[in-house]
Amino acid sequence: MVIGVLKEPSFETRVSLLPDATATLTKKGITVIVEDGAGEKAFSNNDDYTKSGAKIGSASAILQTADIILSIHPPSNVPANKIVIGVYQPLYNYDQVSKWAKEGV
Repeated sequence: MVIGVLKEPSFETRVSLLPDATATLTKKGITVIVEDGAGEKAFSNNDDYTKSGAKIGSASAILQTADIILSIHPPSNVPANKIVIGVYQPLYNYDQVSKWAKEGV
């Protein structure tokens, strides 16, 4: 299983997964790919993630290879048949969530 962590928009200071949680997942044999710079505003740099066993990659690589995508805000261009986890407010973002449902996301 591959879990991808995307970088949030510029106004957001949170990240979906911190290095401590990443270490727990990688110790269980789960591959974690973190987008370059995703944790910087949450005081977690790329080195912290690599020390925890994660790989650093681009957003496009994460969207293509990850089985599960973690992102607080709705990511764009999610391929079909992916699992996305975040705070997407489906009642406010009904069109986006409906589109994902039709695409098998």
